[in-house]
Amino acid sequence: MASSITLATLVERLMAMSQGVEDATAYLLQGIDWGSPSAEVVEKVYRQDLITFKDTVSKGKEGLLDFLVNGRLSLVPYKEFFIEASLQLECVMSRLEAGTYRLLLLLSIEKAPPREILDDVRSLLKELYNSSMILVDIQRASEAPPRDPVARRKLIDDKFARAAESEARADSIYRQALAKIVARYSGEPAKMLMFKEVIDAFEDAVDCAYSASTYSRLVGLGMYG
Repeated sequence: MASSITLATLVERLMAMSQGVEDATAYLLQGIDWGSPSAEVVEKVYRQDLITFKDTVSKGKEGLLDFLVNGRLSLVPYKEFFIEASLQLECVMSRLEAGTYRLLLLLSIEKAPPREILDDVRSLLKELYNSSMILVDIQRASEAPPRDPVARRKLIDDKFARAAESEARADSIYRQALAKIVARYSGEPAKMLMFKEVIDAFEDAVDCAYSASTYSRLVGLGMYG
């Protein structure tokens, strides 16, 4: 019983962190999803919203680690997976913040970025949003003892397969965006580098979300046998 309570508490902390990633990405998407994003809108998201959600994720990780350190570690199987999942969620927020900051810098010198490249930036963020929702679903499926272990395993595996598909789509979007950036800004190396840093950071965030899903899946499959 104590072990189940401990595991449920840890999963709840991971879910809160994942929800913070989902909310942060949603706020950023709202800021750039219509027309050409302005530096003012992106700056507001960067300086207010992202800081708030990054704090949520950081505190969630610290709380999870404190719980492990101060609790009875013998009652916590798969503790390494919990730790790795929390670190990957922190990675998501770090890369999301870095990409947003670089986008803000870019918009200060490029008032009207090409629509087709902005569409790829949005698409990367949408994949991050999808990945964070899937991550919450995987963790939610891990919360309670299963009535049907086979169905529960299939649910977790199906969700994880969707996370893998989202990560693969993000890779494809990144490659096509990079080709467009090189073609458009071949004569403007500073802008080309800044745009590349934007998509690098957002694609890295999706990779970190996928890694968090990998560890969350292992937790979910192992918690109740």
